[in-house]
Amino acid sequence: MVADDARLASAIGGHLHKALGQAAFVCKFASIRDLLGPDTDGVLVLAASTPADARQVLRLVQEVSLQHFPATIVVLAGEAADCCEDLSGVQSRICRQIRWPEQAGMLSGLIKDRLGRGQPFTDMGEKSLEEVIGRRLLCWTPSLMPMVDRLALAATHDVTVLLTGETGTGKTYLARLIHECSARKEHRFLVVPCGALSANLVESEFFGHAKGAFTGADRPKIGKFAAAGEGTLLLDEIDALGLEQQANLLRVIETGEFEPVGSNETQVCTARMIVASNWNLDEAVDRGKFRRDLYYRLNVMSFHLPPLRERVHDIGPLVRGMAARFNRKFNKDLFDISPQAMAALEAFPWPGNIRQLENVVQQGVLVSSGSELLFQHLPQPVQEYASLSSGNGHSQTSGESLMHNREIAERTVIQRALVNAGYSRARAAHALGISRVTLYKKMKKYGLMDVPLHQAQAQ
Repeated sequence: MVADDARLASAIGGHLHKALGQAAFVCKFASIRDLLGPDTDGVLVLAASTPADARQVLRLVQEVSLQHFPATIVVLAGEAADCCEDLSGVQSRICRQIRWPEQAGMLSGLIKDRLGRGQPFTDMGEKSLEEVIGRRLLCWTPSLMPMVDRLALAATHDVTVLLTGETGTGKTYLARLIHECSARKEHRFLVVPCGALSANLVESEFFGHAKGAFTGADRPKIGKFAAAGEGTLLLDEIDALGLEQQANLLRVIETGEFEPVGSNETQVCTARMIVASNWNLDEAVDRGKFRRDLYYRLNVMSFHLPPLRERVHDIGPLVRGMAARFNRKFNKDLFDISPQAMAALEAFPWPGNIRQLENVVQQGVLVSSGSELLFQHLPQPVQEYASLSSGNGHSQTSGESLMHNREIAERTVIQRALVNAGYSRARAAHALGISRVTLYKKMKKYGLMDVPLHQAQAQ
């Protein structure tokens, strides 16, 4: 049962306990979203006693509908007449609306029929670590479910974790999930984007600096290794670090010790480290671009996240979760996503992976109107690719033909992004949600490197 009104929740809970002989799990609207998932079954009772409660009921019904969670929804309305009027928009999306306390018997009868006399209420708050991680992955990217046991192991033990995969595949999300399921969850989670730091600022960003350490250092600075405290530090794009910086990092990982720039005072890092790379570090080691000893220290436990084009089954859960979030953010009225829109999203190659998908879903929700996200709400490149696929799909059935069509569409999307960005690779990469290195590789693959000099702008 979900209710913000403590008195109403107590009255309903007491009635259900007396009628069914069992206690119902009760939580507030602010916390129920963390407990819902694709495996949530049974009866979800949403109790509203004020217009504000009614608005929260509406949003939660929308989210459950958008994400296709299987729970049976019952809306229980308190005595306020205006509250019942505000709930009129959810009638077609719920099992039943019940007036309290006049129809209390109807509530207990419905739950008894739904769950059966001998079946206890499930306490959604009591879950093992594997179940918690599994629920999060089911809502986010179910293809990673085989990782659940190893992720639980990584969360339980303070070992360095290496995450690899293309940009935008969800490495930061996975790192945060490990942190939030660990004993350090009450402490900070800090991200250091190594690829965005210039070589002369890396040590200051990592370790801090003393006043007067260099020109412009007019005050001391605390680095990320100290600021993370007892929390978790994610070093993203660690492959961007130079060999000298890698040596300093190796020392911290081995001993925990470091000195701020311009200081002789040794400090100790107590944070747990997770590192992420867009590149295959094995190859970087073989090329002499990454220290072998550091790689061995980092690779205690490793997880590889495949690109989104290789896990099409994840697109549906991702899209539904994003649509629910943006629906709430933009105060829209969506309850569902049309099959045509979902098919177009599942067919697109997503060179920018999850980051690009999120941007597309946000645009679609923002321009949507009505109760359904439609094909015409999607950005033009997605619509054009869907049209291209449907035009060729009836006569071509082999995996090679499908890959060829995807490459044609990807080349078109990248070419259009370059034109819109005035051939600035930095702006085009940002618009696509990929790194400049990834964009460069794809431009080279698709023969897009020969840009006329008079058209090219600052790269």
